[in-house]
Amino acid sequence: MSYTTNEEDQRKAAELQARLARDSVDGAKTDQDIASAYQVPNVSIDEGANKYVLITACLPGGSERQNFVVSRKGAAYHQNAAEPFVELLERNNYSSIRILGGGRIALDHAKKTCSIYGHSYGFGLADHQLSKAVIETDNRYKEYEITWSNDGY
Repeated sequence: MSYTTNEEDQRKAAELQARLARDSVDGAKTDQDIASAYQVPNVSIDEGANKYVLITACLPGGSERQNFVVSRKGAAYHQNAAEPFVELLERNNYSSIRILGGGRIALDHAKKTCSIYGHSYGFGLADHQLSKAVIETDNRYKEYEITWSNDGY
């Protein structure tokens, strides 16, 4: 099955970006909200070649930023990979959530390889070098060959 970015996907991506911009202005958290927060892992990537997004957010109760690399098997559009993870961050009281861009990640556990490439029409080109650095901090991928390129779709 082949998917092509369309006006509907681009509209939904823009709506998600606009909502996140509003929420960062409106979203004050209480001490109880912060105490109940869960530390969300930096890397959530599915095996295979999938669309991915690079997300940044402030940790609960502070201004320290954390970057996240997220891919989702079967995501027709980058927004489909981003939205469930953004909701997870929101439920766990992260603030100032931003989607920095997207692309594709090809993860092969058998070969211990991870290739980051391409771009997102809805969110723009992610900083693949930063995405690689985020993945390299995750011990699950310490023995993987991780590469990146701005080429491809």
